[in-house]
Amino acid sequence: MYQQLDALRTRIDLQAVQPLLSREIQSRANRYAETVAREKNNLLRVMASLIAYSNNAPSDAVATILENGVFERVFFHFDIRTVARMNSEWIIENNWSAIRDIRFKKKVGAIIGCAKLLAANRNNNPTIETFFDSYNLPKEIGSKDDLDRFWQQYDFLLAGFIVRDMPYFKNDTALLHLLLYLGFPCIKPDLIVMKVAAAVGLIDSRKDYNLCSLKERKSVVRTVQEYCLSRNIKPAVMDLYFLIFGGQNYARRFVTDGYVPGC
Repeated sequence: MYQQLDALRTRIDLQAVQPLLSREIQSRANRYAETVAREKNNLLRVMASLIAYSNNAPSDAVATILENGVFERVFFHFDIRTVARMNSEWIIENNWSAIRDIRFKKKVGAIIGCAKLLAANRNNNPTIETFFDSYNLPKEIGSKDDLDRFWQQYDFLLAGFIVRDMPYFKNDTALLHLLLYLGFPCIKPDLIVMKVAAAVGLIDSRKDYNLCSLKERKSVVRTVQEYCLSRNIKPAVMDLYFLIFGGQNYARRFVTDGYVPGC
């Protein structure tokens, strides 16, 4: 199985656009520090960005919305208390044409819901750093003990989000995406990643990978974590390789035009 993952990486490396891919790998290897700097330590900004990308929204179009500052303007620089007081219907009426590439209007309400819960947190100003320090999740996986601790604390975090009814992030895949983006050692087991997992033999093939069970998704994430431990690479880097291999629109920029996705 690990040989299949080695082969996946080799195939992509042979058709990589350099130094673009190497720079992205380096960025992902230092994701926590770069995320804090890039997102100005703003946890709501991160949550809003991931909500925008969710539900199979076109990744390249969403990236444009985020990069050109549209979201920043619509949500008042992601000031938690300002957004918590906003009205989703007003935002949709006045700004939907500018952000319609996120696909679903319900996402506006979800972003406001996240702001309300963050504003109600006993920490007066929850940030990426305070979130990172609030849970005893390992920042690196250097042993099996770290791996076991990751999943113990992950289950604790997920249970808390479910109890608080945190929009989007009470869902396993979305929560893993949040942790991945913030710099924790995991991957996001979304549709593309699960297709790739089947292509390399981590799970059985099927018609609809949206129907993969929670057990299968967690198994894929853990197997990739174990592989990364054995190869001394970051799970975030393998997440990138999976997206490239699976032909994600945004990830295509890291390989030549002649590259053919593996699934």
